[in-house]
Amino acid sequence: MFFNQWHEYGDIYAEYAKKVGISSSTLDVLLVLNEDPAECTQKILVNETFLPKQTINSIVTSLLHQGLVALTESQTDRRSKNISLTKSGKVYANKIVQPILAAEHQTMADLPAAKRQKMLATLTHYLQTFKQNIRQI
Repeated sequence: MFFNQWHEYGDIYAEYAKKVGISSSTLDVLLVLNEDPAECTQKILVNETFLPKQTINSIVTSLLHQGLVALTESQTDRRSKNISLTKSGKVYANKIVQPILAAEHQTMADLPAAKRQKMLATLTHYLQTFKQNIRQI
């Protein structure tokens, strides 16, 4: 049941992405870029989104051609390029990302505090235990 609900959570994001006319992978990238990280390379996007490198490259290339992102030399690794939203990219990403983040925040706020705390404590315990069990394999 937990895994079905976890997949349903992902399906909600995919449904929203489709509704706004982008792929769920592009939504994942926009969510990361919208946080305006100081350093954001393709490697960071791969790690943050769990998407394949090729998918990230395709999304970044598409966003670059649309004028939504800019590439600059990384200050920490000259072999990498920093990816950042352009001014128009920030407007675009904000228009896409803010409604779903607002819905998430409202959903959490609608939960009674005791249920919210119990849910988070249970999920934290589950993840810690799962991590321990995987490390013992």
